[in-house]
Amino acid sequence: MHLDATLEWLRRSQDASEDTGGCAGIYSFEKRWHSPYPETTGYIISTFLEYAKLGGDQIFAERAKKLGNWEINIQLPSGGVRGGVGINAYPIVFNTGQVMLGWLSLYQFSGDETYLSAAKKAGDWLVKIQDADGKWSKYTYNEIPHAYNIRVTWALFQLYDITKKELYKEAAEKNLRWVLSQKKENGWINFMGFTLTEEPLTHTIAYTLRGLLECSFYVSEEKKNKILVIIQAASEAIIRKYNDYVRPFMPGTFNDKWDTYSTYSCLTGNAQLAIIWLKYFLITGNDQFLQYAFSLIDQIKATQDLKSNNPGIRGGIAGSFPIWGKYVSFGYPNWAAKFFADSLMLKMKLPPMK
Repeated sequence: MHLDATLEWLRRSQDASEDTGGCAGIYSFEKRWHSPYPETTGYIISTFLEYAKLGGDQIFAERAKKLGNWEINIQLPSGGVRGGVGINAYPIVFNTGQVMLGWLSLYQFSGDETYLSAAKKAGDWLVKIQDADGKWSKYTYNEIPHAYNIRVTWALFQLYDITKKELYKEAAEKNLRWVLSQKKENGWINFMGFTLTEEPLTHTIAYTLRGLLECSFYVSEEKKNKILVIIQAASEAIIRKYNDYVRPFMPGTFNDKWDTYSTYSCLTGNAQLAIIWLKYFLITGNDQFLQYAFSLIDQIKATQDLKSNNPGIRGGIAGSFPIWGKYVSFGYPNWAAKFFADSLMLKMKLPPMK
């Protein structure tokens, strides 16, 4: 019920931007449906495909292709993907990696070389503009390096796995080394936030941890184990604060001591953390985080309005709980719905619990 409602909301976000072909980034009380968002449209592609494969409405596979084709139509001549909401003239590294993930999932689903060609063009641009030490400091949000660009590295590893072109693997390994060099003993990783001064959201913390987790499938067993140690240390620190928090929900931000002054929950980050903990279980067989993944999913379910007469609210996931929290205040971002749907579909694929 929750999954179908979420996908129907995402369908409406696509239909709201039918003239362009992307997905409206946000539904808000102030502006209603916003402009299409190239970054999040890119990674919604894989959600649509997974829903179709799991037996949901097969029209979502065609919708995924429509999103992928729109992304190709607006890809910059350099190969980069446009930054920001709407059709802007500048590229952003992170957005490029997220759309690559969508194109590669379409290529693997359909075998259509058009999507692989677009992904290779994007990958070539990422390699070209990468810093010598592996980070990206140009064409980034707020013009600073971000550890969460490890999700871009995940896309480059995927591209290498398909093409066997060494330059993609070399660029991915360089960025992975840089991100790992930023770790602290307590599982914290520097540069996880949107800025250098604000506490990172669980959203960008989870971006970083998920990127590392996905990259672990493409590296040596020794490096994979190092990554899993980081995932476990960070997750245990987050769960300790979750258990001790004065409010019955996950705080929306953390500092480098895994402390928080947050008074709201970032629902996007909660869904992403649930995905990480479910995947950690599938990789390791260690079920210590499962109850917390289930708890976060259930809490998000409780915030989802399944009966509203407003199609921009019904089935959507708010940015924050309470809805006036600081992250996408009074808005329903399409990426919150995307990650919530992903968490539900992953939970459905878990083996039977003993």
